[in-house]
This record gives sequence, structure tokens and C-alpha cells, in this order.
Amino acid sequence: MFFRKFDRILTGIEISEAGITVAQVEKEKSGWRLLHGSTVPFPEEVITLSYKEKNIVSEELFRETIRKAFEETQTKGQVPYLGVSIPNEIVKISIQKFEELPRSKSEIERMIAWEMEKTLHFPLESTKISYHMIDSQGEKDRHLLVTAGVLDVINDYENNLINAKLLPSVIRPAGINQYNFFRTMLPEKGVIAFLGLYEKFFTFFVFENGGLAFYHGTKNGFSDPHFFQDVDMTMQHYFNINPDREIEKLYVGSQVAFHQELKDVFKTRRHMGVSIIEESHLIKTDMDPDDPGSRTRLSSLSSAIGAAQSLST
Repeated sequence: MFFRKFDRILTGIEISEAGITVAQVEKEKSGWRLLHGSTVPFPEEVITLSYKEKNIVSEELFRETIRKAFEETQTKGQVPYLGVSIPNEIVKISIQKFEELPRSKSEIERMIAWEMEKTLHFPLESTKISYHMIDSQGEKDRHLLVTAGVLDVINDYENNLINAKLLPSVIRPAGINQYNFFRTMLPEKGVIAFLGLYEKFFTFFVFENGGLAFYHGTKNGFSDPHFFQDVDMTMQHYFNINPDREIEKLYVGSQVAFHQELKDVFKTRRHMGVSIIEESHLIKTDMDPDDPGSRTRLSSLSSAIGAAQSLST
């Protein structure tokens, strides 16, 4: 990590099929403050999401949109280090279990890639792997949260950012950065679920006493008429695997706002408690919390903010 400890102002971006979102935040003694944030849509089809093939159709328009987004965010000069959220749809995230692991990082990545090759049918040498240990105390097996993508696809994003005179330091799926933004609102005790909502995607995490026990991501968001049915099916999948571990409370972090609508629908669908997390409880801003437009704008920045915050860890 090249992040300098004394840098308090951090910048993150989210790359989506629709455009570029930039957020600049400052670490204060009492928490985080949003300094600037903006979203600039692509002028036409610049990105075509694919897990297997390169996504960026027009490199020139991609870099031009990034330049405009940084101008609108009022960032000054070159941003030395950048936290990046890439589209959820272009990577695979799963929990992998192993009886034991090799000692070196490269050998662990090779073992994971070999396992992923059997299910994703990609050559081992073309797969980019990252992982995070999620073992709970007392467990015999080793559990990893694994993110896997095609090397050429990930490198295409990274190289175009570098060509735009930016230095991507931490690159993660948008859903992971979104969760990291909201995670301080989740209790560390009990069986707790987190639903991360996008327009065309949602993530579903379950934690047992702070340890990740279940993950599922679905290419279906709030704009789809079958969204709530798919959420119910995802929850039912968790219950089928864990019949004796009921979820005590569901927390929802929404990139597309609609906080009141989500409250109205979720309260009738499950017996568990449901909490729709307000972004204004997590970061200070100069926005009016009672203004629906400001609340929607703040919601749209959550993955970019989480990407910026990733530089401080």
C-alpha cells in the first residue's frame, strides 16, 4: 500500500455501465466528511459489461468522462492514489472452504484459481484472484472470501485509469466497497444480514457474531419487477443451508435511495427486524438531510465513498 498515513483527503470512484462517480472524503477525528461528489453519465455506450471479454468499447470516451467527473467534483491537480469500485457484474465472489492452506500468498492464489477453474471453466493463468480470510474462532477448516475475474478484463480498467493519469491503488467490486461504507452500522453480535442494493444488482451478506457466514450476489436490482421475489429466494437459500440459524435483523444499504419505499415493502415480508440505513448517519455533508434530492445524491455516492475509505485501511 502506498497510502501515506498523513493524507486525510481521499478520493474514490465507481465505474458503472452508466457512467463515472467520483467522491472525495476527509478523515476527521469524529468520523468522515464528504467534501465533493459527482456523477457524469457516459455520452453513449462506452462500457458493455462482460465477465469474459474486455468491457471498455471506447477508451477515448471513457477517459473523457473520467476527466469531466473529476472537474465536476472540483478535485485539484493530479490525484496520486485512487480507490476504485468496478462493476459487480464482471467478477465472481464466493466463500471457499479449504482443509488447509499453503504458506505463501502465490500458492494460496494458485490453489483458489485451480478450484475456480473447475466451476468457472477459465484457464488458471488468465484468472485474477484476491481473497480475505474470514475464519471464525474455533473452526477447523479455513474459509476465504474470494473475488475472481478475468485478468484481461480487470487490467483493461486499470490501464485506462493509468492512461488518464490516475493511480488506482485499491480495486474492489462495487458491492464490497458499498458494504464497507455501511458496515459500521451493523452489530457485531448475533446473526445479522446486510442487503446492498443497486439499480441492476444486489448483494446479500450474513454475519454470525461479526464473522461472514454467507454471501450471494444477483444481477437483479430495484428496477426489476422480480426484485423482491429474488431477495426472498436468496434468503430462503440461506435458510435451507442454515435451518437452525435464523436471521435476527436485516440491514439495507441502497445506492438508489427509495428509503421509505423499501421500509414499506420489507416490513410486510419478513418477521425479522428490518433497518434501512441512512447514509447521513455515516458521513457528514453540507447537504440538506430533509431534501429528497440531496438524499438520493448521497445514496448514489456510497460505493465511490467506500472506495475512497478503502485507502485508509
